[in-house]
Amino acid sequence: MAILHPPINRPKPFAEQIGDDVPPTGTFVATVIDIQDEFNVERPKYQSTETERVDLTAFLFGFRDAQGRPHRIASRPMRISGHEKSALFSFLKSLLGRAPSFNWDYSTLKGAQCLVTVEHVQRRDGNGVFPVIAALSPLPAAFADQPAAKPAPPTPPASRPAPTPHAAAPPKPTPPPVPAPAVETTDGDIPF
Repeated sequence: MAILHPPINRPKPFAEQIGDDVPPTGTFVATVIDIQDEFNVERPKYQSTETERVDLTAFLFGFRDAQGRPHRIASRPMRISGHEKSALFSFLKSLLGRAPSFNWDYSTLKGAQCLVTVEHVQRRDGNGVFPVIAALSPLPAAFADQPAAKPAPPTPPASRPAPTPHAAAPPKPTPPPVPAPAVETTDGDIPF
């Protein structure tokens, strides 16, 4: 007798941080914002009706698109395993650019930067797409050596050149630059 069991529905990792945002496709400089570990999770075995208890981990990345809008994307949950054929081992190898060391705490990757390629995959029911991480790679050295881009200072309005003072007159002091107006942002708490 075969028994049909209901699927085990678990919320997707970082669902509350991501919300309904669908990030654009492409390759972006991303930051590892958070890493979430879950222990003793019950899930179905691969291609089986039996269940197993496993430890899972997932990574949350943040990046900004070409217009400067922030986006977040999470990896799929991966079994915590150091086996060289495991999803986590392959994921960390792509992220680091080398095989990870054993007995190393991968939570130290929080705040690390990398290149993440986002791809849209068609939903099975045909209603829309969902974003996935198609590829990861370490941030090239040329990217890391460049300082963060800073906004250019405001340029003063064009005016006629000042007359040259006579030799006997002391030079006039230059006024201090006018500070840029304060701009309120709603993304002030975003670390990327």
